[in-house]
Amino acid sequence: MKQLLVLAIISFSFLTGYSQESTEQTIDTPKSIKAQFEFIYGKSGNYTQYKVVKQEWFTKLKKQTLDSLKNVEDELKKAELKITEQQLVIQKSEKKLQQVNEELVSITDEKDSMPFLGINTTKKSFSTIFWVIVALLLSLLGFFIFKFNSSNAITKEAQSNLKDLEVEFEDHRRRALEREQKVMRKLQDELNKKK
Repeated sequence: MKQLLVLAIISFSFLTGYSQESTEQTIDTPKSIKAQFEFIYGKSGNYTQYKVVKQEWFTKLKKQTLDSLKNVEDELKKAELKITEQQLVIQKSEKKLQQVNEELVSITDEKDSMPFLGINTTKKSFSTIFWVIVALLLSLLGFFIFKFNSSNAITKEAQSNLKDLEVEFEDHRRRALEREQKVMRKLQDELNKKK
């Protein structure tokens, strides 16, 4: 036990002496945390299976590590805040884009539609309705022209027949008048004879 204690004191003094020699080198120089750990590991002394580290180095490393972690956390919070702000901007932009798309759709619908008999119809529907109406009117016009021609032919034939009948009637009336006049003359002659 005494031997162990003596060995520990000698080792400790050896390590303290070794540590004092290397105090010229400190971990104050700005390095990455990994480099600082490697520096401390390389400069620390050995005691059996353990590494002996100067308390000053350890506290500096701890402070620098905590500061680095705090800086990383601050940057992370800033990044999260920026992400949140960008998400809000994106949401606003998406809402505006949706409004613009809705306005575009309504303007396109308005442009593609027109009122017809008080009803908004698309231009294609209006065109279809227009051409159906034109075709219907043309067919009605054709039907009426056909009926007119047919009626006109019948009327002309009737007028021709009427003229023929009038001529025939005139001939008949003239003949009847002549017959009547002949009969009246004969009657008058007979009356004259009787007197």
